[in-house]
Amino acid sequence: MSIKNRASTGATLLCTILALAACTSGAGSRSGLLEPYRQDLPQGNYITQDMLSQIKVGMSPEQVRFALGAPLLNNIFQPDRWNYVFRYRHAAGRVDLRRLVVYFKDGKVERIEGDELPAAEDGSDPFLPGSRPAAKAAPAPAK
Repeated sequence: MSIKNRASTGATLLCTILALAACTSGAGSRSGLLEPYRQDLPQGNYITQDMLSQIKVGMSPEQVRFALGAPLLNNIFQPDRWNYVFRYRHAAGRVDLRRLVVYFKDGKVERIEGDELPAAEDGSDPFLPGSRPAAKAAPAPAK
Protein backbone atom coordinates (compact mmCIF):
# COMPACT_ATOMS: atom_id res chain seq x y z
CA MET A 1 0.00 0.00 0.00
CA SER A 2 1.48 3.35 -0.98
CA ILE A 3 1.85 6.32 1.33
CA LYS A 4 -0.81 8.20 -0.65
CA ASN A 5 -3.36 5.38 -0.11
CA ARG A 6 -2.50 5.18 3.61
CA ALA A 7 -3.03 8.92 4.02
CA SER A 8 -6.32 8.73 2.16
CA THR A 9 -7.49 5.77 4.24
CA GLY A 10 -6.40 7.50 7.45
CA ALA A 11 -8.22 10.70 6.51
CA THR A 12 -11.37 8.75 5.66
CA LEU A 13 -11.21 6.87 8.96
CA LEU A 14 -10.69 10.10 10.91
CA CYS A 15 -13.67 11.79 9.18
CA THR A 16 -15.86 8.75 9.91
CA ILE A 17 -14.91 8.76 13.60
CA LEU A 18 -15.58 12.50 13.88
CA ALA A 19 -18.94 12.16 12.15
CA LEU A 20 -20.01 9.35 14.50
CA ALA A 21 -18.78 11.27 17.55
CA ALA A 22 -21.08 14.15 16.56
CA CYS A 23 -24.05 11.78 16.91
CA THR A 24 -23.42 10.99 20.58
CA SER A 25 -26.01 12.00 23.12
CA GLY A 26 -25.43 14.06 26.23
CA ALA A 27 -27.01 11.40 28.46
CA GLY A 28 -24.45 9.74 30.65
CA SER A 29 -26.20 6.37 30.49
CA ARG A 30 -26.08 6.18 26.69
CA SER A 31 -23.22 6.52 24.29
CA GLY A 32 -25.39 7.74 21.42
CA LEU A 33 -23.04 6.02 19.03
CA LEU A 34 -25.10 4.51 16.24
CA GLU A 35 -28.36 5.24 18.09
CA PRO A 36 -31.31 6.75 16.24
CA TYR A 37 -32.36 10.33 16.93
CA ARG A 38 -35.12 10.43 19.53
CA GLN A 39 -37.60 13.25 19.86
CA ASP A 40 -39.90 14.31 22.70
CA LEU A 41 -43.36 12.86 22.07
CA PRO A 42 -46.43 14.59 23.55
CA GLN A 43 -49.74 12.70 23.28
CA GLY A 44 -53.24 13.50 24.47
CA ASN A 45 -55.03 16.52 25.88
CA TYR A 46 -52.85 19.29 27.39
CA ILE A 47 -55.11 20.87 30.03
CA THR A 48 -54.29 23.75 32.38
CA GLN A 49 -55.97 24.90 35.58
CA ASP A 50 -57.26 27.94 33.65
CA MET A 51 -59.07 25.63 31.23
CA LEU A 52 -60.40 23.47 34.06
CA SER A 53 -61.72 26.50 35.98
CA GLN A 54 -64.22 27.04 33.15
CA ILE A 55 -65.89 23.72 34.00
CA LYS A 56 -68.64 23.88 36.62
CA VAL A 57 -70.93 21.26 38.13
CA GLY A 58 -74.13 21.10 36.09
CA MET A 59 -72.57 21.89 32.69
CA SER A 60 -73.56 19.85 29.64
CA PRO A 61 -71.16 17.53 27.79
CA GLU A 62 -71.15 19.96 24.84
CA GLN A 63 -69.95 22.79 27.09
CA VAL A 64 -67.20 20.58 28.53
CA ARG A 65 -66.12 19.53 25.04
CA PHE A 66 -65.96 23.19 23.99
CA ALA A 67 -63.75 24.12 26.97
CA LEU A 68 -61.47 21.07 27.18
CA GLY A 69 -61.77 19.45 23.78
CA ALA A 70 -62.82 15.89 23.03
CA PRO A 71 -61.72 13.34 25.63
CA LEU A 72 -58.86 11.10 24.67
CA LEU A 73 -60.57 7.94 25.91
CA ASN A 74 -64.21 7.02 25.40
CA ASN A 75 -65.27 3.97 27.36
CA ILE A 76 -68.43 2.38 25.92
CA PHE A 77 -69.07 0.69 29.28
CA GLN A 78 -68.88 4.00 31.20
CA PRO A 79 -70.34 6.67 28.91
CA ASP A 80 -70.81 9.07 31.85
CA ARG A 81 -67.06 9.24 32.45
CA TRP A 82 -64.69 11.23 30.22
CA ASN A 83 -60.97 10.55 30.56
CA TYR A 84 -58.51 13.26 29.59
CA VAL A 85 -54.97 11.91 29.53
CA PHE A 86 -51.75 13.66 28.62
CA ARG A 87 -48.56 11.64 28.23
CA TYR A 88 -45.18 13.15 27.50
CA ARG A 89 -42.29 10.87 26.57
CA HIS A 90 -38.96 12.64 26.79
CA ALA A 91 -36.23 11.75 24.32
CA ALA A 92 -34.12 10.38 27.17
CA GLY A 93 -36.85 7.82 27.90
CA ARG A 94 -38.59 9.35 30.95
CA VAL A 95 -42.40 9.38 30.70
CA ASP A 96 -44.65 11.89 32.49
CA LEU A 97 -48.39 11.38 32.76
CA ARG A 98 -51.33 13.59 33.80
CA ARG A 99 -54.93 12.44 34.12
CA LEU A 100 -58.25 14.23 34.50
CA VAL A 101 -61.64 12.52 34.75
CA VAL A 102 -64.98 14.31 34.31
CA TYR A 103 -67.98 12.44 35.69
CA PHE A 104 -71.49 13.10 34.38
CA LYS A 105 -74.85 12.25 35.92
CA ASP A 106 -78.10 12.75 34.03
CA GLY A 107 -76.24 14.56 31.23
CA LYS A 108 -74.60 17.14 33.53
CA VAL A 109 -71.16 17.41 35.17
CA GLU A 110 -71.31 15.77 38.59
CA ARG A 111 -67.66 15.96 39.69
CA ILE A 112 -64.09 16.25 38.42
CA GLU A 113 -61.04 14.31 39.63
CA GLY A 114 -57.47 14.45 38.44
CA ASP A 115 -53.81 15.20 38.87
CA GLU A 116 -52.39 18.59 39.71
CA LEU A 117 -52.42 20.84 36.65
CA PRO A 118 -50.29 23.87 35.78
CA ALA A 119 -51.96 27.23 36.42
CA ALA A 120 -51.62 28.35 32.79
CA GLU A 121 -49.56 27.56 29.73
CA ASP A 122 -46.02 28.08 30.92
CA GLY A 123 -43.07 27.69 28.58
CA SER A 124 -41.06 25.96 31.31
CA ASP A 125 -43.70 23.26 31.91
CA PRO A 126 -42.05 19.99 30.82
CA PHE A 127 -45.43 18.73 29.59
CA LEU A 128 -45.89 21.58 27.13
CA PRO A 129 -44.60 20.67 23.67
CA GLY A 130 -41.62 22.86 22.82
CA SER A 131 -41.00 23.78 26.46
CA ARG A 132 -37.68 25.19 27.54
CA PRO A 133 -36.28 25.12 31.08
CA ALA A 134 -36.77 28.38 32.94
CA ALA A 135 -33.80 30.66 32.50
CA LYS A 136 -31.96 31.67 35.66
CA ALA A 137 -31.97 35.37 36.39
CA ALA A 138 -28.64 37.03 35.77
CA PRO A 139 -27.05 38.55 38.88
CA ALA A 140 -27.27 42.30 39.14
CA PRO A 141 -24.04 44.08 38.16
CA ALA A 142 -22.02 45.42 41.10
CA LYS A 143 -21.75 49.17 41.41
